[in-house]
Amino acid sequence: MTQTLHHSISFPTLLFLSLLFVLTSSLQFNSSGEFTILQLTDFHYCEDDISDAQTLALQRKLLAEIKPDLVVVSGDAVGGYRGWRFELFTNHGFFKKCWKLFTGPFAEFNVPYAYTLGNHDADADLNREEISRLDMTNPLSMRNNATGIPDSLTFTFPIYSSKKEGQPAANIWMFDTGSLGCAGQDDSWGCIEEPQLDWYDKESLNMKKQHGENINHIAFIHIPIPEYVNVYDDSNFYGVKHDGIGCPHVNTGFFDRVKTNGDINAMFCGHDHNNDYGGFHEDVELVYGRKSGVGSYGNVLGARVINFKEELDKDGNLNVTKSHYVVYENGTIRGTDNMKKREGRMEGHCPTAGDHWFLLLRATRFFDYVLMVIEIILVLVIVLIVWKKVKNYKKEHSFDKLEDEHVTHPVTTLT
Repeated sequence: MTQTLHHSISFPTLLFLSLLFVLTSSLQFNSSGEFTILQLTDFHYCEDDISDAQTLALQRKLLAEIKPDLVVVSGDAVGGYRGWRFELFTNHGFFKKCWKLFTGPFAEFNVPYAYTLGNHDADADLNREEISRLDMTNPLSMRNNATGIPDSLTFTFPIYSSKKEGQPAANIWMFDTGSLGCAGQDDSWGCIEEPQLDWYDKESLNMKKQHGENINHIAFIHIPIPEYVNVYDDSNFYGVKHDGIGCPHVNTGFFDRVKTNGDINAMFCGHDHNNDYGGFHEDVELVYGRKSGVGSYGNVLGARVINFKEELDKDGNLNVTKSHYVVYENGTIRGTDNMKKREGRMEGHCPTAGDHWFLLLRATRFFDYVLMVIEIILVLVIVLIVWKKVKNYKKEHSFDKLEDEHVTHPVTTLT
């Protein structure tokens, strides 16, 4: 497939679109009472130019056909593991180049986006906080990180009603599930940690105090929570499951908080590329997106489309419903009505994430520092060698001069 990687958009046009979005940055249902979200996940950009070109083409196709009001990128937009020279040393500028690739189409189509990181985005030259600061420079980004949560890029934002001014009709929660390690267990996949749970409790309570409880709340995560296992093992589900469930083997209680707060009715994740199943666990819908990029494993590509609809009942109360479906690369659509039971063995539990000591060591930039020390030593050795050669040269020439001064010349007598 032939595709130009760096589709250009003029600076004045980009500036105009950016200013337009800034002036109207509050999201709102349209005049028909509808709002559409396109969930894209696991692009794995920057593995190679051919894969990037194919992913860009699919991304633009989905944006053109779905015409979403909001795009949610639910992690692993970038294959950060490719951002190393000789698999050891930092390739500076790698992530920013990849970030421009996957956010470029959003500017082309002038659509706002919300981006939560996966377990591979911060594998390269930028850490999570640096990625966040970069992402916040894009005026189309909805990112507004919660304060007071260490090492987390969690945030939330409302979508306002078109029928009741100033009233949120839906609310989006973006939870950072980290990368590796959960609650002190290094061999676990990442999770939603205790400080995030406390923040969620407070935000949920504030939302109820300010706007009431008649709001449709959904959450986006990258790594599925352990209760996704319950959906597959014990419940009816729709969609396909061709991967294991890469959830953390530590359950931090996020699902219990959701049940207690009574607001989030559905969660949408990524991470496991060959899954797009979903179902209900204790009346909360737990759903996979559909892998949207050519990079990494898994060749069945597409996206999940989430449609909100708001209506006023006869008493003037707002009623917000949602539906969703997967659209595949070839245009096929799969809804949520074809429910089925598990066939075959149970998933049983969440797996360990394996021994990732090398990745963790590399992430500390240990090898960069080793290389820097080697370079410094080499420079010092070269300086020492040159200094010795200069010193010897001066010594030799100084001795020659001294000998010349003491040479006696024969005296010729004239007769």
